[in-house]
Amino acid sequence: MAERVRIDATTLTGAALSDDGMLLRLHLVDQAGQAVSLSLPANCLGVVIAALPQRIEGSAVHALDAWSMRAADNGDDFLLTLRTSEGAAVSFRTKAWQVEGMATIATHGRPQRRPAKRLH
Repeated sequence: MAERVRIDATTLTGAALSDDGMLLRLHLVDQAGQAVSLSLPANCLGVVIAALPQRIEGSAVHALDAWSMRAADNGDDFLLTLRTSEGAAVSFRTKAWQVEGMATIATHGRPQRRPAKRLH
């Protein structure tokens, strides 16, 4: 097995997509001052972005106007669509356990909330 290479970059000097759009090429300068290049599959950028710390600015928070959920085409997942009053919409493919987690937080996430009355 080949030894792994670690690049600790000090500067990002550029970024570009490959001609076929399949790779994102990052042009970096390492700690020794050497120019290096790193190519990543373009379809993994969501994972990279999700790893970044997220600070939510007040202007980036939008009120939810409507939502819908339906079974995804694969028959195992759900398609959750969230809509703002301005007309923006974003859809997510979710797993059942993710939806269950959201429902649990909404139901039990606030300790000061009184349990809902139940009719039997």
